[in-house]
Amino acid sequence: MPNRSRRREWLRRLDRIAADLNILLVMFAIGLATLDLTFLVTQQVIDRLPQMTRVVYLDPPAASTRLP
Repeated sequence: MPNRSRRREWLRRLDRIAADLNILLVMFAIGLATLDLTFLVTQQVIDRLPQMTRVVYLDPPAASTRLP
């Protein structure tokens, strides 16, 4: 009889640990889904933005050769 009660208590503890772990895994899944959705939305926003004007110097800026 003591073996059955020990086994039942061990299974109860294991079930409690698994339930806590399930909550943690669900929170990670929600966080990753939110991150993925945010990434997809930002990619759509970036694709719709106009191209930025490229700045090109015709003459490179003169480097100062004098030492202070």
